[in-house]
Amino acid sequence: MNTQYIVTATDSNAVTVTPAENGSACATCHANCKSCALHITVANSKRFDIKPGQKVRIELSAKDEARQSFLSLAVPVFAAVLGFFAASPLASLFNTSATEQLRALCALVFLFASAGMLASKKKRNPEKLDIAAVYS
Repeated sequence: MNTQYIVTATDSNAVTVTPAENGSACATCHANCKSCALHITVANSKRFDIKPGQKVRIELSAKDEARQSFLSLAVPVFAAVLGFFAASPLASLFNTSATEQLRALCALVFLFASAGMLASKKKRNPEKLDIAAVYS
């Protein structure tokens, strides 16, 4: 998130910004940002003197970035391991043997289910985004 944003509105502790360049904020969006009317509310915890029209850079704190990275890797791996070991109880529930194919299938199902849950919760938390720098 090192792209530049233009300030559109300011509040006492929060600032509303929009991307300065089309397509710079959303990697998965193929439309331009003006057509999406993308506005992001971010914190101004460093109390920069900001006015509408100025360019700023926003960032996620290092602690929050590390937490997000860890969870996005640890949760699916843990779910896959859980699925591998859940194959035996599931097999006994259906009166069948826990083969390697069933274990692999359960691991994949748990992996994709956890990844789907993480992907569905991709809404940004605006309180965690903060202004890192102000450009003139």
